Amino acid sequence: MDAGTLEESSKRNYHSVYENHYGPFFGKKPIGSITPSTIQEREAKQRKGGYKDSGISGRKNVLSSVFNYAVAAEVIGRNPCKKANPRRRSGQSLTPVTDDDIPSMEEVLGIIAETPKLIRAGFWAMAGCGTRPGESLALAEESMDWERGILTVDHQVSAYGCQEISGYRRGVKRGTKHRSFDEARKTPVPDSVNEIFNDHVDAFGTWGERGWFFESPRLNDRHPSYDWFLDQFKAAARAAGTPRYTPKSFRHFFVSEAIHADIPLFEVAAWVGHRTRWTTELVYGHLVRGGDGTRCLDHVQPLRVEPAPLVAPPWLTPEEGDMGDDWDDVA
Repeated sequence: MDAGTLEESSKRNYHSVYENHYGPFFGKKPIGSITPSTIQEREAKQRKGGYKDSGISGRKNVLSSVFNYAVAAEVIGRNPCKKANPRRRSGQSLTPVTDDDIPSMEEVLGIIAETPKLIRAGFWAMAGCGTRPGESLALAEESMDWERGILTVDHQVSAYGCQEISGYRRGVKRGTKHRSFDEARKTPVPDSVNEIFNDHVDAFGTWGERGWFFESPRLNDRHPSYDWFLDQFKAAARAAGTPRYTPKSFRHFFVSEAIHADIPLFEVAAWVGHRTRWTTELVYGHLVRGGDGTRCLDHVQPLRVEPAPLVAPPWLTPEEGDMGDDWDDVA
């Protein structure tokens, strides 16, 4: 504010608002350390202090705009105000997927065709290996057994991750959902997805000691932000005419293809990182059998998860020189 063109009266007003409503709680907390739980804690303290909900909501909107600016500048990976709502708690019922939740192979190809080539390999990781978005962003040379076609899923890019791997405010942490680093899971990589990963490395290279696959389109030696990855998916799904799909839809696709290939549910659960096989059974078990005991998913073209070849058109894989062509698409 001191460097801007605001009137002195406006500056005094803003300083007063900060000192009364934000400074006492946040103090000198680094912006990257503020999580949805921090926001919820602040709101609870305000309610306890007698503030009305309308005032709490208004001040949260102001705070959210500050975090939005920080996300756009890639200072932080995600706006914590947008996740300050209670999530599904452990013990609540899981919702089984339906056929409408699962994209067909044509729809998967359509979405990936609309994706900047810089990040396509990450989308293939979700559809071809069942990784979560944060796990896909953390693909690295050290995670791959290229010869055997095995991916070790042991890191994730998180909106609120620690900084022990790649430095301050980069949101990368060891371990994944439900698993510590020492409990890393392994998942098969179909041959054509393995080739797509190879093509990505040839076209864009890697960075860092682990050989990370994906780098921020704006800043060197930084991972792309989690929100940027989700925004790319949403834009691609809209452009492909299938806006109802989310990154989780690609995991649904992978699991459905594994089931279609007669992979046992306990093995599928291990591949995708479910806490237990019962989660897989509750969410996907009905896809194994129709009402007459037959398998469903006949509308899906086989991915052939064995691992085995997946038919991916050459125009959906990165080529040499693509970095320059797509840089403006993702900046």
